[in-house]
Amino acid sequence: MLRFKAVGLFLGIWLLAATALAGGDYTLTILYTNDIHAHLAAFDEFGAFCDKAKDAAGKCQGGAARLATAVARERAKGGNSLLLDAGDQFQGTLFFTKYKGEASAFFMNRLGYDAMTLGNHEFDDGPATLANFIRSLKFPMLGANVDVTASPDLKGLVAPYIIREIGGKKVGIIGLGQPKTAQMSSPGPTVTFAAAAGPVKKALAELQAKGVRIIIVLSHLGLTGDKKLAATVPGIDIIVGGHSHVLLGNDFPEAVGPSPLVIDGPDGGKTRIVTAGYWGRYLGSLTAAFDADGHVATMTGNPIRLDAAMPEDPATLAEVDRFAKPLDAFRATVVGQTVNALGAAMCRQEECTAGDVLAESLLAGGRRFGATMALVNGGSIRAGIAPGPITLGDVLTASPFPNTLTVLTLTGADLKAALEHGVAHVGLTDGTGRFPQVAGLTYTYNPAAPAGSRIVAVETADASGHFTPLNPNADYRLAVSDFLFRGGDGYAMFGKNGRDVEADGMAVADLIATWLGQNNPLRLELDGRIAVAQ
Repeated sequence: MLRFKAVGLFLGIWLLAATALAGGDYTLTILYTNDIHAHLAAFDEFGAFCDKAKDAAGKCQGGAARLATAVARERAKGGNSLLLDAGDQFQGTLFFTKYKGEASAFFMNRLGYDAMTLGNHEFDDGPATLANFIRSLKFPMLGANVDVTASPDLKGLVAPYIIREIGGKKVGIIGLGQPKTAQMSSPGPTVTFAAAAGPVKKALAELQAKGVRIIIVLSHLGLTGDKKLAATVPGIDIIVGGHSHVLLGNDFPEAVGPSPLVIDGPDGGKTRIVTAGYWGRYLGSLTAAFDADGHVATMTGNPIRLDAAMPEDPATLAEVDRFAKPLDAFRATVVGQTVNALGAAMCRQEECTAGDVLAESLLAGGRRFGATMALVNGGSIRAGIAPGPITLGDVLTASPFPNTLTVLTLTGADLKAALEHGVAHVGLTDGTGRFPQVAGLTYTYNPAAPAGSRIVAVETADASGHFTPLNPNADYRLAVSDFLFRGGDGYAMFGKNGRDVEADGMAVADLIATWLGQNNPLRLELDGRIAVAQ
């Protein structure tokens, strides 16, 4: 009798093991980041440099040292894992201003990333800087929809996908860049960007032919693009996304959806989407169990908050301090003082004080060329500024792009078209960086109206500061950045229809520093120059 019981017990254990193998025995944990934007040192709630006093008060978050701790803790749990980045390591703090990607590469190598895809900001300093960055990486750069074959700098440095064998299973990772990078950044004429679906389908076919059944897409399309891709292209298990600066998470007030976000595919399958906000405020974590055919059996996870409760890894912090030391001279130069915080959190959808500062600075710089108004894209504002002294480091952190001043003449009709373009994506998760912050004009818009018909009223200032309703047939002198004049963020009307163009090469950061000095101390509050129709 005991013998039969032993045989029965053995068979039961064998059946349980077989069931486990068939139903999800292979697990893979994906750790992910996106849109770090050179935030290698800890920062405060405004995105500004976090000093010792703020650290002692528990007001610091993010940074490579906290990220190192979080990654080490997750890896210590054991099992199969990947560490992936969905693009935009470049641009956003003095670490990029000075090191042009060298510091970012150092810390990514130190943390042991497995792959990265190209973000649009990777091209901000041109292909040569990007090429140096990629050559210094110890892992591949991916971009299935990015053609660099005609680029002397980038040819051979970007792969469409990679295959990693982890725990005895082949995992395919496909990279996708932002298709509108040419409008958003400076890739030059020899780098081209395609829509996502075609390159992904091609890569999927090649991976499947090589026996790969687990497919991850590392994407910088933005959340809207990721949803569209998941709904139209079958065979994708997971999309790790970036570009939208939004969080998918569970039990986080700022999250715009759950993690993972499940999208039904065209073949009846399901694709899971994850993304971890921006600036390294979170480390994303997702654990998936796959069956023998590579199908997802279960999937769980949630981003990990990298706030003051997450300790900084001492060895990594020492390296951050080593890179930060030469930046002290930049940070130490005081250019002004602000009584109130210059907020940047809402610059992509409403008036913000950091946007007012940037627009007023361009207008002041453009007055010598006859400018009476200025328009800047909210996405060019990368951080706010806390009350107190304002240093050059604060300015360069808030406005890190190497943009210069351009002044042009536009008709009132073209100006209204630019404003319509700027507010067209309000309420969406992508393309909101175009939102127009302004000086020398006011406007009211209705976000509930169809895109292209949202501008309700516009008033413009003359040289004496007197406001009158916009005349569609009149000419106006407008100050913008050279980025917008080149058609950046889709503002094609500036370069196409602009007349009497003046561009003296004055750096936008210098204009801000000058304006702050002239308005010191600054007592700036929102004045309603941008209004929402009730």
